[in-house]
Amino acid sequence: MCFTWDAGRNWDYENYRRTGGARVNRNDAQSVWEALSQDLIQRLPERAFRDWVSPCAPLVCDGDTLRIQTPSADAKIWIEQQLVEEFHTALSHIGAHDMRLVFEVSDAKAGAKAGPKADSGGGAAAHGPADHSEADPVLPQGFDKYTLENFIVGPNSKLAFAAATGIVDNFDRQSSFRMNPLFIYGATGLGKTHLMVAIGKALVSHNPRVKLAYIKSDRFFHEVTMSIRAKNSDQLRLKYQSVDTLLIDDIQSLKNLERTQEEIFYIFEHVHQHGHQVVITSDRPPDRLDGLHDRLVTRCKWGLIADLQPPDFETRFAILKKKLEDPVFADYPAVPEDVLTFIANKVKASVRDLEGLLTRSIFQASFLNSVVTIEIAQEAYRSFTGEEPTAQVSVERICKAVAENFRISFNDLIKKKSRRKEILLPRQVAMYLIRELTAASYVEIGKTFGDMHHSTVMNAIASVKARMQKDPDFHRTVNGLLNGIS
Repeated sequence: MCFTWDAGRNWDYENYRRTGGARVNRNDAQSVWEALSQDLIQRLPERAFRDWVSPCAPLVCDGDTLRIQTPSADAKIWIEQQLVEEFHTALSHIGAHDMRLVFEVSDAKAGAKAGPKADSGGGAAAHGPADHSEADPVLPQGFDKYTLENFIVGPNSKLAFAAATGIVDNFDRQSSFRMNPLFIYGATGLGKTHLMVAIGKALVSHNPRVKLAYIKSDRFFHEVTMSIRAKNSDQLRLKYQSVDTLLIDDIQSLKNLERTQEEIFYIFEHVHQHGHQVVITSDRPPDRLDGLHDRLVTRCKWGLIADLQPPDFETRFAILKKKLEDPVFADYPAVPEDVLTFIANKVKASVRDLEGLLTRSIFQASFLNSVVTIEIAQEAYRSFTGEEPTAQVSVERICKAVAENFRISFNDLIKKKSRRKEILLPRQVAMYLIRELTAASYVEIGKTFGDMHHSTVMNAIASVKARMQKDPDFHRTVNGLLNGIS
């Protein structure tokens, strides 16, 4: 079975949510897969759905596990690496959050273009890995790589990571280190769910008796509607109020869901008043959670608020190096550092997209029986984004944007040797942006600004990074320039 993409499709998602999700026959593989596909059509880009979901087909479902055939080992790896959150959310939407998904390679292509480690075991589960499914079944299935050890920390995530490790290190102790709730916010693909799940996994690892509750907002909506139909809301509250740690993921999804917000509020109140930890994620800060009750927004602000920003170049490069340590890439040829530099320079806004472009580059090289080259990475970028990879941001464009933003002349920015703050700070910002948006070396950047020594350029960039960590307004200014120029 294969879905075709209809750009004009107008699926009534709000009605779907109000009715508690699609009603599927959990013992019918076709019924479950159709419901999943209908949901994934709405949330995935057209290209992603066509490339990875549409070629798959359901095999068998016993009510607890759905086995899905993928056309190749590479497709299986991609889904398990890049689409696990989307599949998990889709399962929640159709009322099957506890269902396990197992992706298997079709027999005809099982060995094609991939080493044995890429498909060891003949079809590893994307949901419910063996090393975690028994230890922490309340956490999202398939997120086995979401650990504190696997989280690459940079200036963009230092506070959020320190808070996450602090909760784990000080859990169940008398300590002044209290951040309750911990509210983590940031754009899609920056690691919010990773950190939240990592906290839960670390707590369970330290003490298997710790009681966790993970609430995916859309899944919780389905539970609320079911409890209303059963006229038994008390049982739902008791389920979540008896925990040591409450994890609420994507709280912004509760917008305008009055009864669901009410239930979340009472659960939050009970857990918090009994001194237990609450962790919340959102795609925006509490003050911008439109459609949520004021009392719920207020409680989101009681503890520590930590944001995740797009990572800088060095952090992106480290993330790519860490990604290559994944066992599924062990039998693929090594990726040269110039390719990693190209990818790190091209993808800035999302860690998931960053890792996705690396994975796609590796796959395209394997199709060609080749090592990963710049040319292959460029073609992968073109198919991944629809943009031309050779289109580069010019140094002049960056400097003009910075000069305009700080209201100084272009000539003063690049030529005037001054230590005055109104000149020095914009010049440092320009150097930082040139390093982020181009492949220019420190020496080349120095030449742009009157043959400055490369060490001066390095110090200037370090100064900008340090200030971005301490000054939220400055951080927003620089990121606004970064996103506007790129």
